[in-house]
Amino acid sequence: MTSVFNPTSNNFKQSNFDILIVDDCQISSMYLFQLIKQLGFTQIDKAYSYQDAIKCCAKKRYALLFIDFHLEQAINGSELHDLLKEKGFISPYTRVITVSGDNTTQTVLGTLSKGRGDYLCKPISKATLKNKVQNAFSEYSLFKKLYTLLEQHRYEELISKTISIASHKNIVELDMFLIDFLFKHDKELLLKLTQTSSFNSRKNYILARLKVQNEIKSVTSDNLIHTTTQLCEKYPLFVQAFDFLSLLQMNAQHYEESLNTALNALTLTARDPHRSLLVLKLSLICNDKCEFLKASHLLANHLPIASPSWCSYLSECLSYFDSYIQQTTSEVDKKQLILEQKNFVRRCEYRLTDKQKAQLNILYNYSISKRLIEEGHISKAKRLILKATTSFYDNLHQLNTIVLIELVYLLSFLGEIWLMVKVNAVLKTKTNLDNYCRDCLNVLKNDAELIQSIAELSVTIEKLSGPEIEQPTLTQLSNELQRHPYSSELCISFLEQIIKLSQDLPNNLNKTIDLINEMPLSLELNLRRDAILKQLHAHIDIDNELPSHESNSSLILNTPLFVADKKLKQLT
Repeated sequence: MTSVFNPTSNNFKQSNFDILIVDDCQISSMYLFQLIKQLGFTQIDKAYSYQDAIKCCAKKRYALLFIDFHLEQAINGSELHDLLKEKGFISPYTRVITVSGDNTTQTVLGTLSKGRGDYLCKPISKATLKNKVQNAFSEYSLFKKLYTLLEQHRYEELISKTISIASHKNIVELDMFLIDFLFKHDKELLLKLTQTSSFNSRKNYILARLKVQNEIKSVTSDNLIHTTTQLCEKYPLFVQAFDFLSLLQMNAQHYEESLNTALNALTLTARDPHRSLLVLKLSLICNDKCEFLKASHLLANHLPIASPSWCSYLSECLSYFDSYIQQTTSEVDKKQLILEQKNFVRRCEYRLTDKQKAQLNILYNYSISKRLIEEGHISKAKRLILKATTSFYDNLHQLNTIVLIELVYLLSFLGEIWLMVKVNAVLKTKTNLDNYCRDCLNVLKNDAELIQSIAELSVTIEKLSGPEIEQPTLTQLSNELQRHPYSSELCISFLEQIIKLSQDLPNNLNKTIDLINEMPLSLELNLRRDAILKQLHAHIDIDNELPSHESNSSLILNTPLFVADKKLKQLT
């Protein structure tokens, strides 16, 4: 590492150390600009919004970013850092110093616990700034070399160099770089490393050793929990240790203890969505409504809208609400949870863009639909699902991946093959799925009964569009409709067959009609539906015969358990 900080040296000039200041307060930005300039830097740019910062980083590769944490905009400085990194606008070795007058434990720890960059509290002194920039320059040079070795696949040299530097330099990001690499590529070496004198007393390596032992099952669960508990007691601000302890306790089915540990981690880093969701999950299992609602408030207030997983966070939280509403036996609690779920959506809207609000609205309508299905209001649920989605029928690619997955699940229950085909085609084009999306897809893929049912329905519908000689008889169609009573294509085909064969109208025809009446279907199905209803007007007074959309369906159904329910039930 560079030992002497000299911005006028030839070595430094060759590093092309460009600096960007991101601060919506022009006075603060100019003050910091002048301080940096006094240190001898000349290549300094300023951005007064996160949009300007994105434009600057898209045009130039900066070595160091100063980002104000409390940007007076939709996203904070930490989220902007995540966004720039996600979009590839900054290099993995770019240094980021978060600047803020907020020196509370939650803000500082929430930023530094990510294991990257530095934190600079206002008011800023020249001496403190010089020290921070010196460290940033040294780390920039170091990580640039390491990532170059990584890109060139020179792994042995990379490991040797990283271990050598980490043995005498206590840099959190360097520790995490080494630990993550070895955990993925060489757990045995990592385990040996954590037992050497240079590393065996450092908290990150102690935690790494425990994780490897848990991975290879070399230590009992009770021993791991005991040792990790001691680590948390020794380092009460070591939030990653609390995360691991909560996971161990949850796997051991010590749910109350796991919840308490997760709450400790969330208290330290209230802005972290993963920790909020873990508390939601554990609160649901432990039936702790108070902590459940607190965690939902934190998630709504700090929803990272710039994260590619923002929609997955919303979907998971809404699913936990749905599960809690389903499992509660008190009508008072149920009404409160329904109201709190609505309030959660409203809170989230304050942080979302107009396009994101549209997707949130769809997810919320899907959530309501699941509850309606649970209560037996199938027609109303179906109508709500399709109306919420209808504006995207021709632009399904604009929907977030988790929205498409939720839609596929609901459509598979309803038997809406015509739309499922389109959604599946778009889903196949989606890449870079987050863990929640993968888990949800795996639940669907592993549901053999559901897959078999959809396959049989697809064959029947395919025959309906084939040669007349191959089309199912009215009896076969009636039997298929009993297995898939909510499929629009089957309902319309069944009614067409009745008219075509001049059959007597069944007594329960109104239920079949209600499942297609005023439904926003495809153009072809809408035309067929309207034509058949027009013909049926000659036989019955549809307006009087149709049941109200508010009434309960008397059809017997197997209520679908949505993804979060399945995972929770597997857990418990």
